[in-house]
Amino acid sequence: MRAGGASSAAGYCCSQYGYCGTTPEYCSPSSGCQSQCSPSGGAPPATPTPATPSAGGDISGIISEAVFDEMLKYRDDPRCHAPGFYTYDAFIAAAKSFGEFGTTGDSDTVKREIAAFLGQTSHETTGGWDSAPDGRYAWGYCFLRENTSDRYCNITQEWSCAPGQSYFGRGPIQIS
Repeated sequence: MRAGGASSAAGYCCSQYGYCGTTPEYCSPSSGCQSQCSPSGGAPPATPTPATPSAGGDISGIISEAVFDEMLKYRDDPRCHAPGFYTYDAFIAAAKSFGEFGTTGDSDTVKREIAAFLGQTSHETTGGWDSAPDGRYAWGYCFLRENTSDRYCNITQEWSCAPGQSYFGRGPIQIS
């Protein structure tokens, strides 16, 4: 927190002048307290220690390998450019590396989070075309990078690409 340019550690209040402490001179709103103030003017309550996240978000009980394979059944098709890359085991390992992914909230919230993730990443990696088997959107996890010859460079000096570089979508999570 900042008050008058001063930084305040947890458990300290800061006065309107930027001095920090735990007495009413620092913590009382009537004295001009600016951060971590206490209605009684005493030291603010201690900041609770956040819970330690679980060792990993094991979502295999929600998305089985059979469901994953059915949802992304064309990811290993020879017409795709990333066969063998997007595996169920890699998906589960990645989920476990983000402890709260797919494990926080009630069952419906968890399922929506996983569905949104798979929907977005499938969209960014689709290799489908309008007449593709099961439609263009059934081909998620088909590409590792955008299939384009465009460098996405502006010819102006301000936005030109670095020499020998180009900018285009790569991977299932893109900033586009």
